[in-house]
Amino acid sequence: MNITSAGIGSGLDLESIIEAYVNAEAVPTEIRLQKKEERIVTELSGVGQFKSALSSFESVLKKLSSPEDFNKQTIDVSSEDIAVTTNGYASNGSFKVEVTQLAKGTRSESTLFGASTDTVGSGNLTFSVGSGADLQTFDVAIDGTDSLSAIRDKINEQAGNFGITANVITTDAGTFLSYSSSVTGDTNELSITNDNASLDAISTNAVIKENAQSAKILVNDAEVTRDTNEFKNIIEDVTITANVENIGNPTTITIKQDEENGTKLINDFVNGYNALRSTLDALGDSESGQLAFDANVRQVKSQLNNIVTDMVSGLSGSLTSLSDIGITIDKYGMLEISPVGAGSLKSGTEKLSDALENNLEEVGEIFASTDGVTSKLTTLIESYNGSDGTLSKRSTALNSDLKGLDDEYAALQEKLRDYEDTLRSRFTFLDQTVSRYNATGAWLTSTLASMQPAEKK
Repeated sequence: MNITSAGIGSGLDLESIIEAYVNAEAVPTEIRLQKKEERIVTELSGVGQFKSALSSFESVLKKLSSPEDFNKQTIDVSSEDIAVTTNGYASNGSFKVEVTQLAKGTRSESTLFGASTDTVGSGNLTFSVGSGADLQTFDVAIDGTDSLSAIRDKINEQAGNFGITANVITTDAGTFLSYSSSVTGDTNELSITNDNASLDAISTNAVIKENAQSAKILVNDAEVTRDTNEFKNIIEDVTITANVENIGNPTTITIKQDEENGTKLINDFVNGYNALRSTLDALGDSESGQLAFDANVRQVKSQLNNIVTDMVSGLSGSLTSLSDIGITIDKYGMLEISPVGAGSLKSGTEKLSDALENNLEEVGEIFASTDGVTSKLTTLIESYNGSDGTLSKRSTALNSDLKGLDDEYAALQEKLRDYEDTLRSRFTFLDQTVSRYNATGAWLTSTLASMQPAEKK
């Protein structure tokens, strides 16, 4: 606003008049902008809560994104002589496992030398294990100037090395090259040959100190042999790794299905879904909701309802929907696992318990198959919360509108300044005119007063 003092000449309170005119011009627009700002801020807050609620539920869904998430088993192993894992589908049971022999690779030593700096000869060393289709081999080129240490390094650094480690060992008797193979199994004895007899001392003349051997275990007294210490599917869906020989002192494995895991996952799902629905109900409340009568809120509620009540396509088992495992939707749109049955029908709690105990794989498919509940819900959330999602675009637009208000306020101030300048120009002319009339009136009054006859005594 311009700083002047209108009305000085005329004595009129023109400043108040100008202020009244400017306020009359400003107030309607300011009220409109304030209401617009309140609407945008309220809507933006509501959209933020909407997105946050969807994200919270999505974090729950991630725990049910694979059928294997339900297949958790408790494994009790009586000692650390073996390690045991399952893929979640192993049958319950108890087994005795005795490790009678651990798998080993070949360990051999060259003939003795005087020092690690000694040289041998030149040519190619060939390292081999296995035979036929299982044959593994690699060559190392040796120069006449290579010391034992240099030969060691060449062997260890060879790109095709399949698991041979060379070391230089110095003892009271002398220095030699030691070779250790990580390839285990009875049929995987290490062979070292050459194409030049000058290399015999570190190859064909090497002495085997420890032969390659396979691992052997007894599972409930039945012997099993493998090339490595890992035994897969001896007990179906179970992997046993032998750590220590325990002849005469077998380890007991007890496998049970972890039903509590499935129950917890499903309860978390139900609670997460209901928390999302509660937020949507509050946001869309016709009287107090920040997104009252909002189309997106209505759409998501409808889509959520359809996904959790529809059958899951592509499943061949007897369980194809959430209702089949006891999860139903109540009249308020919330999920529930009812503890009450209807007549001879099982309650939701009984259905869920039975499904987790007897059809765990099918439960996992209902949620995490290609067209499962988790997959569809995740896709739905992404369509709203993704970088190109409906709510993300909406949030961006609202923030842009909010920033745009600054321009509207600035435009209003500019308009009011121009308007005030116009008013001051007009009222300055009025002020000057009235001032002249006042001056003329004062002159006439004074003149007329001086023309009055003197009062008689």
